[in-house]
Amino acid sequence: MKRAAVVLVVTILTLVSDMVVAQPSVSVRLPVVMQTETSETTVVVERGDHLWKIAARHLEQTGSDQPIAPYWRSVVEINRDELRSGDPDLVYPGEVVLLPAP
Repeated sequence: MKRAAVVLVVTILTLVSDMVVAQPSVSVRLPVVMQTETSETTVVVERGDHLWKIAARHLEQTGSDQPIAPYWRSVVEINRDELRSGDPDLVYPGEVVLLPAP
């Protein structure tokens, strides 16, 4: 996502600089691109781990599944395309899992 934003800004700056050179009297306002800090963290999968266990451990929840379920779904969605197996039910030790902010 960050790379796409940088490419977009560079493209806009290139187009705007060409316009400014061609028409110096034109006033151009550039959009401000702000990068917000996220509290995403990564976890290395250990032997015996699965995404539910990792989500519960990150939320520091035990017992009830109710608070874990929605967070687990977000963990699955954010990692689905990055998992070596392609299956959120199968993670390997050493894989890096991204945990979104709770």
